[in-house]
Amino acid sequence: MSAPATSRRLDFQAMTQELRTNRKTQAALVAFALVLGYMLYTVFSPDAPRARRAAAAGAAPTLDPRQLLGLRRLPDLAALDKAGELPPSAKVQRDLFMFEAPPPPPAAKVKEPPPPPPPTPEELERQRLAQEKAAEYSGRPQDLRYLGFFKGSPSGLVGAFMKGEEPITLTQGTLLKERWKLVSILDTRAEFQNTKYPDLRLVLEAREASGGTTANQF
Repeated sequence: MSAPATSRRLDFQAMTQELRTNRKTQAALVAFALVLGYMLYTVFSPDAPRARRAAAAGAAPTLDPRQLLGLRRLPDLAALDKAGELPPSAKVQRDLFMFEAPPPPPAAKVKEPPPPPPPTPEELERQRLAQEKAAEYSGRPQDLRYLGFFKGSPSGLVGAFMKGEEPITLTQGTLLKERWKLVSILDTRAEFQNTKYPDLRLVLEAREASGGTTANQF
């Protein structure tokens, strides 16, 4: 059992002696260490080109020379690392995520209708006349209630009215509130007319004592 161990020890000593004395053996050992170190670097390095070489080697047989030439003309893909950088501030609008864009098209102008023409003198006159008539008609003797009439001597026809709880009599032709004239006395109604605007009329119809109604005509 001691003889094999002695031979191995003698072989190791011989190899050590050979490494110390032989220049070629030393150079071969250094070259082997360099190759081994490079292989370990390519395997364990995070940016090792192993995957790219494998992909290129696997893709090369399936591409013709024209396709390979087209791929070589592409820009360097390493420049894509700068895609996350922001553009210059002159190209940024409002905030960091809205970049310069063409202005929106101008909004279509809505054609506004032309303003109404100013009123003519005739229209102004009609408006003034309507306002005056409305003021005159608001002053009519509408607080009267017609009861009937009787013939007086020598006054002629006399109309009997009630103003609230007070009875009053008015002869035909009597002027009330300056411009309302009693122009007609009949059995069932009495009629007043405005002296300034004859088309304004007030007709009071006779009703029972329990209530009366007023008919206005103009």
